[in-house]
Amino acid sequence: MRNRERSSDHDGANNSENQNYREHGAGKDDDREEIIAGRQAVLEALRHSKPTTILLAEGQKGAVINEITLLARQRKVSVKRLSRTGFDQIAGDISGNQGVAACVSPFRYCSLSRLIDMARESKEEPFLIMLDHLEDPQNLGAIMRTADAAGVHGLIIPDKRAVGVTAAVRKVAAGAAERMPVAMAGNLNRTTEMLKKEGFWLYGAEANGREPYYRADYRRPLVLVIGSEGKGLSRLLRQNCDLILSIPMPGKTGSLNVAASAAILIYATLAHREGWVN
Repeated sequence: MRNRERSSDHDGANNSENQNYREHGAGKDDDREEIIAGRQAVLEALRHSKPTTILLAEGQKGAVINEITLLARQRKVSVKRLSRTGFDQIAGDISGNQGVAACVSPFRYCSLSRLIDMARESKEEPFLIMLDHLEDPQNLGAIMRTADAAGVHGLIIPDKRAVGVTAAVRKVAAGAAERMPVAMAGNLNRTTEMLKKEGFWLYGAEANGREPYYRADYRRPLVLVIGSEGKGLSRLLRQNCDLILSIPMPGKTGSLNVAASAAILIYATLAHREGWVN
């Protein structure tokens, strides 16, 4: 039985400067900076952390650019204006960069115990998501964005054989990664045991799950367990779940992208908790 319980402007950039920025990009060393790109991602990084430098390609204008430069000035973050060629040498390989990038510290994970404490400090029932070895940055970024929009308290991901919160993920998440707490776990199965002892219910999701997702009770301390692309939930993790949910698909499509499935379940949880459905 559970116990419920930074502004300075510079035109152009020479090769040595570009090389310097690239060397501060994502790497294996924990203290190396990363390059994130995209207007919203950079804006949220300024709001919720402190980039060391903002990089703008020539010609960038508009309300969001004005907000970025104003906020950078207020936070004493250097703004470097580069030629388009110079900018592309640094961030051109980041899809959808919108001519805006930032040098930021690597993503900082929190401990599982701290994640649980933060969830409990909220006014709602704790709501976490565990991701079983996702490999696609697009999926992780999309799930983070949905989770942030729905008020999920945090994510749990494995520390091996899975994508972490990289610069690519932070771009897709469009700022959500700067707000969403994420804990790394060495062993997801042991983590589930700890979560159960802390009073959490674990709901997994699979195509052949016994319980249609709309019938489940989400008004309890909850961890949604989402399987990996193609493989779904691992056997032991499935066994450790209290309930396996299914998403009925009466149409011709036989499966959903993992991020789409997660979005359905996240908002089903929110709908039940907010009283949007009976």
